[in-house]
Amino acid sequence: MKIRAILKSLCLALVIIIPTNQAIAAQPIYPNLPHEIQQLLRSKGMSPWGMSAYVQAIGSPRPLISHNAQIARNPASVMKLLTAYVALGVLGADYRWPIEISTNGHIQGGVLSGNVYIKGYGAPDFDTAGLREMLRQLRHKGIHTIQGRLIFDDTYFNGPKIDPGAFDGKPYSSYNAQPDALMFNERRSTFSARRKGNKITVSTTTPAHNLRLVNRIKHAKRSCKVRTSVKRGYGDKVTITFSGYLARRCRPRGFTMAVTDPANTMYAAIQKIWRQEMKGNINTQFMVGATPPDARPVHVHYSKSLAEMLPIVVKDSNNVMARQLMRSIGAKRFGAPGTPKKGAEAIDDYLRRQGLDFPELRIENGSGLSRYARISTENISHLLTKAFHSPQRHVLMQSMAIAGVDGTMKSRLRKSAVRGRGFFKTGSLRDVRGIAGYVNAADGRTYVVSILHNDPRARSRGRKIHDDFIEWVFWGKNGQQIARSY
Repeated sequence: MKIRAILKSLCLALVIIIPTNQAIAAQPIYPNLPHEIQQLLRSKGMSPWGMSAYVQAIGSPRPLISHNAQIARNPASVMKLLTAYVALGVLGADYRWPIEISTNGHIQGGVLSGNVYIKGYGAPDFDTAGLREMLRQLRHKGIHTIQGRLIFDDTYFNGPKIDPGAFDGKPYSSYNAQPDALMFNERRSTFSARRKGNKITVSTTTPAHNLRLVNRIKHAKRSCKVRTSVKRGYGDKVTITFSGYLARRCRPRGFTMAVTDPANTMYAAIQKIWRQEMKGNINTQFMVGATPPDARPVHVHYSKSLAEMLPIVVKDSNNVMARQLMRSIGAKRFGAPGTPKKGAEAIDDYLRRQGLDFPELRIENGSGLSRYARISTENISHLLTKAFHSPQRHVLMQSMAIAGVDGTMKSRLRKSAVRGRGFFKTGSLRDVRGIAGYVNAADGRTYVVSILHNDPRARSRGRKIHDDFIEWVFWGKNGQQIARSY
């Protein structure tokens, strides 16, 4: 009886002790922000409650720091890490987007007659160089004349029409460009205003069929201020008026805007390239529509691979390319057409299948250019830890900005020991600043770091705080003390 009583007592003790030990193991080594970071926040007039941070060494059973880490916050462009990770899982690093040319007409004696269909599947990088190569392949097939209608097929994507100015009232800013299955030049149009002697000219290297330029720039002795205004007319007509002043001493003034649609820009580019560069004949009109089932393939052009494109999306924080990725993910997982809803559901579905359950996640467009988007620093870190152990680790890390070297981190931590040893995705919006990634620290370990700051002063004052925080993680408090505390 005594033995049974002793065994029963031991079992009860184990029931009590084991959960307690597990709870201790889950506790962060530093339950609050480092004292130095708290002081810096106070000196900037900022509260620690607006900042979330999560730090954990790869392979460690518990976090180093967990501060407000379960609070769902706006991540700004840090959200692109999630989009990139899922794109690698769903599409694959070697995935290439096709652009198809087909016809239900006929080819005879080098003349392509009838309807010519150009269908896009969401390639984020299709540009003038890609179009030129595609047309060159047509010439190599012996085609010298195109006559009939050009029909641009963008039906692989769909979704509600979004006002590009809804986010911040700047509809023609290139960062607000909207996705398209037949994306061309990221919807960007480039313009130049210059003065040579008494002559002032306005020109574009990306003409569009529906675009008209008006030059109202005046001569001046000193001023170099040029302004633009955009007016939409009947149908899809767009007029850009350039006004202001240019003195003789002024250098050319450049402008980049998202003012027109891919079809109008592509049509103008095809006309110019085919006639001037390919020395061919073209007599066509164009429209936007669907490719019929009886259309016969003529040529398929392929984009660069996802792995080649990811540095532009993540390192350089390209918004419209991230939007393209999210819709492509949705179309791949749930079938065409790709929509924002399918994209968000596909991302959530893939994360869950990877064991990453993020109940607080709110994703709107994949780019982070959103006031709706939410995620916690704890779950960003969990995603980065999962990615670190995945076959796609090197592809993802090579797409991230290197501290003090390139991308959005080129000017940050340049004189720090972290330079070249930190790989990050940054993000900023009004009242938002964030950063997340990996730090190869002085103690020889790799740390996952995630910081999200939602505070009215975060964008203007948060960068210094975040950089100092990363340096704190790199060095550890009192040298190697952090390494020994594990």
